[in-house]
Amino acid sequence: MVKLQLAILSFACCKPQLAVHDKRYVDVIKEAAERAGIEYELDLVHASEARMTQSYNYMGEIMPLFNKLHDGVGPALFINYSLQLYGGVPTVERLTETFEKAKVAVEQGRL
Repeated sequence: MVKLQLAILSFACCKPQLAVHDKRYVDVIKEAAERAGIEYELDLVHASEARMTQSYNYMGEIMPLFNKLHDGVGPALFINYSLQLYGGVPTVERLTETFEKAKVAVEQGRL
């Protein structure tokens, strides 16, 4: 079974009312992962932490979008350190499809 490294970039540190979307995202991830047949490790990273910590420097990939859309890019999902989805919580169907594509990419050594 393929195991993916997932990270949700959250803006709840700046706007606490956005935390509800993080919870929804976690719930959608659980269901989509089960449907796609993947294992995962999940990290919820707040934007302030991502900007101040070297271990999240891969999240710099989202900065051009952030400069344009501000916190509208969140929550964002990184799979194996690569930005895959941003701008809200996807449907279970869309995330399942994203996981299935990521699974193939990992098996082929592309992700």
